[in-house]
Amino acid sequence: MTETCPAAIKLWVSAFLVVIVISALTAFAYTSSNDALKDSVQQGMKSTAAVMATQINASDITGIKPGDETSPQYIAVVKHLQTMRSLDDNIINAYILKVNPDQTATFLVDDLMVDDPQGSAKIGEVSTSPDKMEIFAALSAPTASREPYTTKYGSFISAYAPVDDATEDSTGNTYAVLAIDMSASDYNVATSKGGLILATGILSMLIALGTLFTYGMKGKERN
Repeated sequence: MTETCPAAIKLWVSAFLVVIVISALTAFAYTSSNDALKDSVQQGMKSTAAVMATQINASDITGIKPGDETSPQYIAVVKHLQTMRSLDDNIINAYILKVNPDQTATFLVDDLMVDDPQGSAKIGEVSTSPDKMEIFAALSAPTASREPYTTKYGSFISAYAPVDDATEDSTGNTYAVLAIDMSASDYNVATSKGGLILATGILSMLIALGTLFTYGMKGKERN
């Protein structure tokens, strides 16, 4: 009897340690995998935004003002954005923002305006995206949201890139910022593919515990 209790305690302590170690390793692998996926998606979006921004001529958006949503100039830019966006099925919206001296960002062009006027941003509307730092940083280089966010238009993750004041003979000055959106739900699906890691971790834990208790019981019988 005096030998059984210490053996049982030792068995339960070992089981506890197995659970802790495997859980920690599984959590680390799962987190690392998802972090890598997030970085991959964000880098891809930044690259897409950067390429699209180079195809925007500042002269095509110069002079656009509130109320111009039905003007030929505005509609031409909308169609151009839609054509570029159609090349990537993950992008659900493309738009151009003007960064103002008062630290606000306002919409210049929303490529959903022609197809969905009620669900798109009008010229001059202030962006309520919490990505203010990313938008301002995009005056210099492509950026992306750190995490999905929600506005009245839905939940997204976005990427931003500078629109040069001239596509030829660039002066290095930024006239506006091009932005693209991916739905938060699509982003979460694309960056949460660690199910196999979790399943493997759970299975490993069960096998380890089963083996531990099996040998523990055999040792108990021998005693």
